[in-house]
Amino acid sequence: MFKSFLKYILPKKIVNLILKIYIKASLFFSPFKTSQSFWSSNTVDSPKGGFNNVDDSQNHLKWRNNQYIGSEDNMKFSNSNNKIVLDYGCGPGNGIINIMNNAVPKKIFAVDVSQKAINLAEKRAKLHNLNVKFFKINENQPIKIIRKNSIDIIKCDGVLHHIKNLDFVFKEFNRILKEDGIINLMVYNKNSIWFYLHVGYELMIKRNIFPNKSDLEVFKLSTDGFQCPISKCFTPSEFIELCKKNNFNAKLVNVSISLFELKKTKLLDEALNSGNLKSSNKDFLKQIYFDKKRIPYFKKNIAGINAYYELRKL
Repeated sequence: MFKSFLKYILPKKIVNLILKIYIKASLFFSPFKTSQSFWSSNTVDSPKGGFNNVDDSQNHLKWRNNQYIGSEDNMKFSNSNNKIVLDYGCGPGNGIINIMNNAVPKKIFAVDVSQKAINLAEKRAKLHNLNVKFFKINENQPIKIIRKNSIDIIKCDGVLHHIKNLDFVFKEFNRILKEDGIINLMVYNKNSIWFYLHVGYELMIKRNIFPNKSDLEVFKLSTDGFQCPISKCFTPSEFIELCKKNNFNAKLVNVSISLFELKKTKLLDEALNSGNLKSSNKDFLKQIYFDKKRIPYFKKNIAGINAYYELRKL
């Protein structure tokens, strides 16, 4: 509320200057050197003490799902019916409740690097009378509690783009996944309004908040908090090639755009008329078109930040 008040009474240049100073201070004094240390202290949006009842939990989940259009369908939660499922990077339990709302798994495991997140998810699961086996893990160590070739489905929603050593995680997925198993995951999409318009124009040119930083650096700062050490994005071809290198065949299932990004599309013409916009950004934005619901597309895919993939072993 105080931030909104400041934005209302102060000129935009002053607001941007204050923000620049705040970001520099946040980065300079950041205690987080690794992604694991950051997520051990920070969780995705959730009440600090957990939810008080099932209705609150379900209403919050519905609100969160709705922030990214089509996200629940794109994660294919219904394919978990009568399967042994692993929720990799469970956070405060959104994925677990999504799974249970759409399927009846045979067994569900949930792991995370954060004990704080596991405590929240465990409390939430008990609230819903769900039987889930939780384990705290280290992203650079094997999940010893899970046997080789024992998992039917791995769900990994918004986790891999925060991990430094993806090769190790893919190796571990290959170890625990059954030969006919499936991985459904979401990673940040570079071919998005977020990257080319919000980051490439609004933050870097219109507001000039991040001088002397690359667009990838600004993207990292713009997604999960200024102190988040790792936040990557991939084009579909980049991610599919990365999966292939790690012995997985990947296909793009769909893309979700955030409500936040939809609000930014009003800047599209302004960005295209800017003399300072990078040619690569302009080339991308020129190819944006809208469907009847005013959802922006790039080529054949929605131009949103969340890209959903299905992986199978090669």
